[in-house]
Formats: sequence, structure tokens, C-alpha cells
Amino acid sequence: MKNFFKKYVLNFANLFFLLTISCFFIPSKYAAEMKGGLKSFFVFGAFLLIIEIAFLFSIRKTSKERASKDIMTFVFAFLFIWEFCVSRLNLLPFVFVPAPENVFYVFISDTAKIIQGFFSSMFLILVGMNLSIISAVIIGTLVGWNPRLTKAVYPIVKAISTVPALIYTPYVVLIMPTFRAASLCVIFLSGFWGAIMDSINNTAFVEKKIVNAAKVLNLSTPTILFKIIIPFNLPRIINSLPIRLAAALMTLTVAEMLGADSGMGYYVRYSLNFANYTKAIAGIIFIGFVVTILNTVIDTLKKHLIKWNY
Repeated sequence: MKNFFKKYVLNFANLFFLLTISCFFIPSKYAAEMKGGLKSFFVFGAFLLIIEIAFLFSIRKTSKERASKDIMTFVFAFLFIWEFCVSRLNLLPFVFVPAPENVFYVFISDTAKIIQGFFSSMFLILVGMNLSIISAVIIGTLVGWNPRLTKAVYPIVKAISTVPALIYTPYVVLIMPTFRAASLCVIFLSGFWGAIMDSINNTAFVEKKIVNAAKVLNLSTPTILFKIIIPFNLPRIINSLPIRLAAALMTLTVAEMLGADSGMGYYVRYSLNFANYTKAIAGIIFIGFVVTILNTVIDTLKKHLIKWNY
């Protein structure tokens, strides 16, 4: 019982969680002084409860206990300060720092728009990322297999990959016939050059004894490339996916803020255009949540699909 309390109850994360919940019972200056008032605390409270449940679930594994406690301590401490200083004391500029109750209430009042933007962005991300990674892996492996081709192509790819996709995103949005085509193009380019450079390097890092053993068995070149080299490098490819995903989402968000009429980035831009910082912050929080979920999915797939990880 003592170990149970020490592991699940007696920690700073739970302390800040309880402090944040206790703030709901303190009279709110924000509600009394602001014209718009304070929205219901139930949505924000439900969000806190969901995070707490996820936290308790995550610390079941001893290997993740300390990291989870440290992360959630910072999260709950930030939410406590936000709730106490804004919702209760109204100390910060209300125009730029809305109350957390009002921010999280947006997920109820604007559910349809947020969901529509999510599916619009996810379609572009999934299609663009899949096209860029698959084509980069295939082309990069073929280039890396041929030393002469590697020497000719690799310096060019390395030079192009250093140019952030954000720089030419406005130009691509301008010249493409439709926004969807522009978005797919910039997402593709944001992941392609780095992925093809990694694929060329990964092919060169394959152990020579593996390649020599395949040649002794008289395996054809396509068999060696697609059934030995690419599977051998698959752990490295998947390990780089979170970085590619972050770059793609950043590029897509900028593209949506420039010329879209839907999407997660468009929702933030539209809110900022009307100085609705409550909705803008809600959109930013939602984007961060989506990125976290996608990275979790990638980690789960890596653990279950790549049994030969090294």
C-alpha cells in the first residue's frame, strides 16, 4: 500500500492537478470584471481529468515513471498558473491571454469546424507524407546502391535539403492551380529531400557481409534492394518519421494560413484575423494534440511491426 501511494499519489504532478481543480472553488475576478465572462469549467475540468487518467496509466511501467512524472509536473504546473493568474485573479492582458475555461470551451462550441479542419489537414498530410517517404526510399536506395550515381547525386540532394520548405511555400501556393495541389506539393518537398538523403546514407551503411551473402545466393539486384536493404533500413526510416511529420505539419500549417479555406492552420489564421485569440489558442492546442497522437501512433507501429529493430 505504501508503494502504491508513493507511485500513484504522492508526486508533484498530482499536487498541481489538485491545486488546479481547487481553483474552481475560488471566486473569479475574470468572470466579475470581463464583459464576456467565464465559460463553464466542466470542459476544462474534463480535460484535466483525462490528462490525469492518462498520466496514471503511463506510470504503470517503471521505465517510464520518472519521465512521465516530470513531464506532467510541468504540464499541470503551467495549467495551474494559467488558471490561477487568469481565471481567478485576472492579472494578465485579457485580450491576448484568455481564460483556460474559455479556450477549452471552444472545443464544444466550434466542434464542427475543428473536425472539418482536422480531416482536411490529415488527408493532405497522409497523402503527401506517404508519397514523399515511399518515393524517397525507393529512389534513395537505387542511388545509394550505385557508387558512381551516389557521388553524382548526393551533393545535389544535400544542397537542396538544406533549404527549408517554408521558404518556398508561398511561391508554390502562388503558382499552383489549386490550394490542394500546392499543399500536397509543399508537404512532399518538405519530406522528400531529407528522406532521400537518409536513404542514400542508409544504403551505404548496410553491412557488407549481408550484401555479400545475398550475392553468394545468386539473388537478383531487385530482390537484394527491396527484400534485404530496405527492410534492414526500415527501423531508421521509421525513427525519422516524427521529424518528417513535424516538418510536414509546420509546412502545411503555413500553407493553410496563406491561402486555404479549411484546415487546422486555416482555423488559427481565421481566428487571428478577427483577433479572436481564444479560438486561436484553442487551435494551437489542438494542433499540438494531433502531433502528439500521431507520434504515439508511429511509436506503437514501430514496436509491433519492426521485430528486427536494432
